[in-house]
Amino acid sequence: TARADEFDWARERLRVLSAPSAREALAEYEAEASRSGSAAFRYGHALALLRAGKAAAAASKLDGLLREKPEHLWVRLAAAEASHEAGRKAEATQRFEALLADYPQHRAVGLSYADALNERGNVASGRRAQAILRPLLVERSADLLLQRRFARASELAGDANRATEAHAEAAFLSGRAEDALKQLDGLKQRDDVDYVQRARVEARITEIMPVVLE
Repeated sequence: TARADEFDWARERLRVLSAPSAREALAEYEAEASRSGSAAFRYGHALALLRAGKAAAAASKLDGLLREKPEHLWVRLAAAEASHEAGRKAEATQRFEALLADYPQHRAVGLSYADALNERGNVASGRRAQAILRPLLVERSADLLLQRRFARASELAGDANRATEAHAEAAFLSGRAEDALKQLDGLKQRDDVDYVQRARVEARITEIMPVVLE
């Protein structure tokens, strides 16, 4: 059934992501390669290759899977990641943008694309990553990974004030409320903070203060 099939894919994904190391995950798949020809197994194997830094081998495996399952979310996402890691920049952008159009509010898609953009490390990629993460943060402001990625994107975009705000949120979410308060207080003192951001920062300071005083 479709549900059982989805479970198989999720299980392979989890198996790779929860392995003690990328090398061990890959060794497991290579030991079992003769035993399984299922699409989910090949997907897991490709993910293991990708995590182990063998992007070209992963990309070629995923290109094959993509021909069989062109609409499958996890195959498309892994293929976009593999294109990025293999240095196929234009192809990666095309794949990520197509995914984003189909899944505009999907956390894994947004995070993965933002990671790729942040790794490119220029102003334009930082701005694009900001634009992708901003709507996700509206729904998930308490998401540590999203805040960290948004902070990095803001740094690249030259938006130092938003970067400080996101770093402060990340500090707070990591259990460092005092550090968060210090960063927000410093931000509030700056004279290049606009009225909207200043109001937001002051409101956040008011919320965090009782946590610090505890």
